[in-house]
Amino acid sequence: MLVSRWAQETFGQRAPVIRQGIAEALSVALDNARDAQTAAQTDHTHPFGFTLMSRKFEALAEAFEDMGDVRIVKPAGSPHELVVLDGKLLFPFRYAKDRSVSVMSARIGEGRPSALVQALFNRFGPEPMMRQLALADVAPHAVPVAEALSDLPEDTSLVLIAYACNAHAGLLDAWWGEAELLDRTGSLRWHHCEEIPLAKDTGATQTSLPAAAFDQGAVPTPALNPRVSHAFRAEAASGE
Repeated sequence: MLVSRWAQETFGQRAPVIRQGIAEALSVALDNARDAQTAAQTDHTHPFGFTLMSRKFEALAEAFEDMGDVRIVKPAGSPHELVVLDGKLLFPFRYAKDRSVSVMSARIGEGRPSALVQALFNRFGPEPMMRQLALADVAPHAVPVAEALSDLPEDTSLVLIAYACNAHAGLLDAWWGEAELLDRTGSLRWHHCEEIPLAKDTGATQTSLPAAAFDQGAVPTPALNPRVSHAFRAEAASGE
């Protein structure tokens, strides 16, 4: 699968290796979570969820720990280690449990965004297309986390890794890109979003969706099929 212009501009010549590393790390995390679910011998999916919550961060750190320009940070109060790769902070999250939800409608988390998530978007997310009054300031409970991230360079940027999975089917698909946090419910506005080919999809061809301004009709929705790769670029109303 060809590497997009966005990926090349974001990660340079290492973009294909980084993209593959992310896919492999997610696969490892999902395998570990499914193993935990099987070992627990219960119909409840708590073992899967708790294992995945930690392993998605740990597997990313393990995948890139030997690569140059990598920094592993652990914000105060957070149990998770975050990977900063060449100034790009990688943040994985599950946006769906099946293919009924489009990644373009993804919410980051199932409830109110955590203090860590709010601080990451406020400090390292892309410039909002429109100012959201609800997010004019960091929530009070997020301030200590924001201060804990103050040692990262100002030009650090947030790269989201959104994936769909469940304990039965495993990893369904994965996407990466940049988005802004719209509100306290975790709604996102993607500035760029494209599919990450999974290990079994190495022979897939790339299909690009047309660019579209958010004020010019409905945003095209990519079909959540892990065998077809899509790229989506949402441009501001000015066309820039």
